[in-house]
Amino acid sequence: MNNINTVEDLYLMLDKYTEGVNWNHFYTKRDKPAPFLKYNTLPDKCVVDFINQHRIGKACEFGCGEGRNAIYLAKNNIDVDAYDLSEVAIGNAKKNAAKSGAEKVHFHAKNIFALDLTDKKYDLVLDSGIFHHLAPHRRLQYRDIVSDILNENGYFILLCFAAGEDGADEINDYEFYRSRQTGTAFTGERLREFWGEKFEIAKIRKGENIVDSYMWESEFLYICLLKKI
Repeated sequence: MNNINTVEDLYLMLDKYTEGVNWNHFYTKRDKPAPFLKYNTLPDKCVVDFINQHRIGKACEFGCGEGRNAIYLAKNNIDVDAYDLSEVAIGNAKKNAAKSGAEKVHFHAKNIFALDLTDKKYDLVLDSGIFHHLAPHRRLQYRDIVSDILNENGYFILLCFAAGEDGADEINDYEFYRSRQTGTAFTGERLREFWGEKFEIAKIRKGENIVDSYMWESEFLYICLLKKI
């Protein structure tokens, strides 16, 4: 298709100029120093803390990778839908879930922008790695998706690259397209500005370097807890 007749046609054209990581290759080669590969069975500390403080019935995770957070939620008696672009990651997630005995989790190898989530509602949405890889034109659409599928007073947990750390460089939205970025880091101010349009900012904090046998956290991330307005 060479013509742009709809907004989605425009998005698809822009996607081609900002194609990022080949995630199937990433999860197959496993040659990057990514902590979520090394600690692929450990949930994020913020997820553990949240579940200890809140009663949740249904949850959704976008960018679930090999299932570490989704499996943890399912083992805490929460019904979970978990999505990732990579068929390889989802295959590994299903194996990890079977090994752990987690039954209340449903993994899907899907592009979230192609999903029909009209009838879906959740108490919690979790993103531990998608937002900072999205191109600017998809961020707005993503914010709407997260807001639309949350129940009233539902929560959104977001982990993303922090500016000034090793995860990625901070870069403005115009430069993202000029330099064909695959990811970007954010300041706390920018996160409040963007997400504050639709969410109450319950907490934004820098991560710490924490690893034990139950959970982990990294200082190169911002950890955000947002509540649907």
